[in-house]
Amino acid sequence: MVRIRLMGAFVHLAKARELHVKVDGKKTVDEILREVIPRYDEFHDKIIMINGHPARGDAEVTDGDEIKVMPVLSGG
Repeated sequence: MVRIRLMGAFVHLAKARELHVKVDGKKTVDEILREVIPRYDEFHDKIIMINGHPARGDAEVTDGDEIKVMPVLSGG
């Protein structure tokens, strides 16, 4: 299982603060998050952490990893 901790608008969209997803083999962060967060691709800027380390959406995760993700919002 991959543990996914969501923050900000992603909590509202996924209707959960934390999810557990079964992953067979390797998948990228973006592939997993597209499955569990509606409209994920509409957020171009995101902060992604894998096991406490900064990561990008194309990083691969495997069973036992933890993903934290938060959208970056800006305004003026």
